[in-house]
Amino acid sequence: MGKKVSSAVIRRLPRYYRYLDELHAKGVVRISSGSLAAEMGLTASQIRQDLNCFGGFGQQGYGYNVEKLRNEIADILGLKNYSRAILIGVGNLGRALINNFNFNRCGFQLIAAFDVAPG
Repeated sequence: MGKKVSSAVIRRLPRYYRYLDELHAKGVVRISSGSLAAEMGLTASQIRQDLNCFGGFGQQGYGYNVEKLRNEIADILGLKNYSRAILIGVGNLGRALINNFNFNRCGFQLIAAFDVAPG
């Protein structure tokens, strides 16, 4: 039987993911548990305990590979299981969403877009 994970840990995972996603976008390669803890308002020990609930992602003296940890947390959260979406209403707002919103990053695969007015 799998290890039970507290609801507090589960609530923190999306916060970890969002911050790691920001770091990844900035090109940051690795982060220590201390740096991650400072950003999250937690202790380094708490970060390590949270992540150890799902396996060993870090390396002592090296920290965490940002891209790898981000991908692992995305898997845990089910963010790679895209839900198909259709956008109805492709006026100015709809076009702005299509051009500027990263649906995949939020767990959606945009498969179609419709509007009543052609054009």
